[in-house]
Amino acid sequence: MIKLGFYFVLIAFVASASAIPAEYLEEYQYDPDEVHQVYSPVEVVYELQRSRRSLQPGAPNFPAPPQNGGGWSVNPNVERGEDGNTKTSINVEHKGKDHDFHAGWGKVVRGPNKAKPTWNVGGTFRW
Repeated sequence: MIKLGFYFVLIAFVASASAIPAEYLEEYQYDPDEVHQVYSPVEVVYELQRSRRSLQPGAPNFPAPPQNGGGWSVNPNVERGEDGNTKTSINVEHKGKDHDFHAGWGKVVRGPNKAKPTWNVGGTFRW
């Protein structure tokens, strides 16, 4: 470990000594009385407006595609109960001409009843 540290110090010394030759050191001397001004363009201020994307009560609802009795539908939901639990769920349904399919998943993600997720899958076939 000491040998590695010695090699590191030696390489750092050689690199710093060879970075600027000795004859050019006088060109790079710093003069504290010399003042340098940095170009700074006029600051441009933009007015930012954030669109509200909230699904809280009173917020505008997003238009849902019309349900014409068929096709796929996905219904995600996040709700907070009066007992302090935050429950998430997602339901997927497919309604066809002669069959229906549904699947669901739900979980309490925060609160006193936090537990493992629940899920269900089912379907029907009409003759």
